[in-house]
Amino acid sequence: MNKLAVVFLILVGFFGVSCSQGASKESGGENNQNQAESIVEQNRKNDSLVEVDHVHSASDIPVLTPEQKQAYIDKAKKVAKNAFDIFSGHLNRLFKEKHPAEALAYCHDNALKITDSLSRAYNVQVKRTSFRIRNSKNKPTAQEEKVMEIYREQIHKNLSPKPYMHYDVYGKPHVYIPIMVQEKCLMCHGDPNKDIPEVINRKLAELYPGDKAIFFKKGDLRGIWSITFPKKKQAN
Repeated sequence: MNKLAVVFLILVGFFGVSCSQGASKESGGENNQNQAESIVEQNRKNDSLVEVDHVHSASDIPVLTPEQKQAYIDKAKKVAKNAFDIFSGHLNRLFKEKHPAEALAYCHDNALKITDSLSRAYNVQVKRTSFRIRNSKNKPTAQEEKVMEIYREQIHKNLSPKPYMHYDVYGKPHVYIPIMVQEKCLMCHGDPNKDIPEVINRKLAELYPGDKAIFFKKGDLRGIWSITFPKKKQAN
C-alpha cells in the first residue's frame, strides 16, 4: 500500500470518528437502556438454565412461592457466612501471628470437620467445591459443575453471580452460592511464582500433593458453597 493510500485511510477514519461523536451522544441514553435490558435478559436466561426442577416427577416436589424460595437462599447464605467466619477467623489469627504453615495445617485438618458440624447444626448438607479442588473429597457433581460454568460465563460478561436454588432428582432443595477470589486469597491460591510465599508453597506440596487450587486471580470464581436441604414431605 503506497503512502497516499495510507494517508487517505487515516483521514477517513478520523472524520468518521468525528462525525459519529454527535450521533453517539444523542444515542447514549438509548444505548445505556439497551445495555441494562440486555443484562436483565441475560440474568433471566441464566436463571432458566439453572433454576429448573431436576426431578423425575413434578408431583414429587412442592411448588414454592418466591418468598419460600428466598427463605431457602437466605438460610443457605447464613450457613455459608457462618462457615466463612469460622475459617477466616482462625486463618487471620494464624497469619497475623506469622504462622502461615500452621494456617494451612488448620485448613487441612479442620475444613471438613467444620462443614460437617455446621451440617448437623443446621440440618443441611454443607459442601465447598470448585473446578480446581485442593481436597479430592470436595469433587463437584455434574450439577455443581454446570452451576459453576454459568457463574463463570456471568463473570466473563461482567455480570454479578448470585445464589441459585433448585431441586435435585430426589426432590431435595439445593442452594448454590458463588465464592469469589479476593486479594487476600492469593497468598494460598494465587501464582506460586509471585503470589504464594515459599514457606506456603512447601507446605502445600506436603499437605496437598495433587493440589489444583492455584493460579487464581482476584475476581475469579474460586468455587461455590453447595447447600442441600432435606426433602419436605407433602401434606396429604
